[in-house]
Amino acid sequence: MAIELGLGVFTGEWHPELGLTHGQTLRTDISQVQAAEAAGLDSVWVSEHHFHDSHFVGSLAASCAAMLQATERITVGYGLALAPLHDPIRMAEDAAFLDVLSDGRFTLGLGMGYRDIEYDGFATVRRHRVGRTEELIEICRQAWAGAEVDHTGRHYTRRGIRVSPVPARPGGPPIMLGGHAPAAIDRAARLADRFCMDAGTDADAYESGEGANRGIVERVRLVLAQYREALARHGKDTVAPPLSLNVGGFLHPDGADAAWQIVEESYLLTRRVYGDWYGLDPAEVDRWRPGLLSPQEVARRRGELLLGSVDDVLPVLQEVADLVGENLHVMFRSKYPLVSDEHTRLSIQQLGILRRRLRGEE
Repeated sequence: MAIELGLGVFTGEWHPELGLTHGQTLRTDISQVQAAEAAGLDSVWVSEHHFHDSHFVGSLAASCAAMLQATERITVGYGLALAPLHDPIRMAEDAAFLDVLSDGRFTLGLGMGYRDIEYDGFATVRRHRVGRTEELIEICRQAWAGAEVDHTGRHYTRRGIRVSPVPARPGGPPIMLGGHAPAAIDRAARLADRFCMDAGTDADAYESGEGANRGIVERVRLVLAQYREALARHGKDTVAPPLSLNVGGFLHPDGADAAWQIVEESYLLTRRVYGDWYGLDPAEVDRWRPGLLSPQEVARRRGELLLGSVDDVLPVLQEVADLVGENLHVMFRSKYPLVSDEHTRLSIQQLGILRRRLRGEE
């Protein structure tokens, strides 16, 4: 397959200061998905979070169904669903429905999450997240085969039931697993069809208290080596590993300064959210605002993103593509809260040009 490029992430969150109702915000999201399809992008991605002041929409299946019904060609996927929070039969049914509705344009992306409030809200516990995720995948695979589910595990027992509808694709939609620890990379190689690396938030750096991302290319190089080793351990092809790269950025034809001017407030908002979720020093995190950072700190934040024109961003992604091979799917996070619809659509148009250039089509 050729290198692909998609748009992420749609969170459904609502910020009243934009002057829109939550319903208007959600409908704007769907129209932006249509714009992504018109621009030639390969995919759009919906993420899951719950119980936050930003009013995230947690109903992923409903969000994806609306997007799939509004489009004809583009893939719509979970990027990512928090697997331990979901009943496996409900997940299997929802994913099968989305696959049938779209004639095979759905991807089931799964992560495990780390926020205790989300585990508490769904009456489960964080220490069970690995087992619940692995059993959910096993049950989904069985359910999508069209036979009766027969699973007895530590966390779930589901027997003698048959899930409907049967997915459009034999074996069901592809499963993509996220994560950053070596065990997560091995799990993706063992159980999933694809591994998703989050270059938008450097979890290793945040967990160590740094609160800032390292360079994208070097991070890809390190993770890719681990992923190839894991694929080899499980007897799978390592030449062109199926890797999705979720990377933050914003495109503007006038260059990096113009892009940063548009996205600065929104991007720093997302950093404060993640800084809080990772338990960083609240006083330090609260400083991450426009006008409060030193020039050196601003430069560091800008360096975490792929900013600028197509010509600015293309060499970085070409370097990543040279490392990964043709099975690379770039999930370009160019959908940010507080950024206007007009500016988001401009970035989407530029992403369409970037995709064609990356694939050598112009």
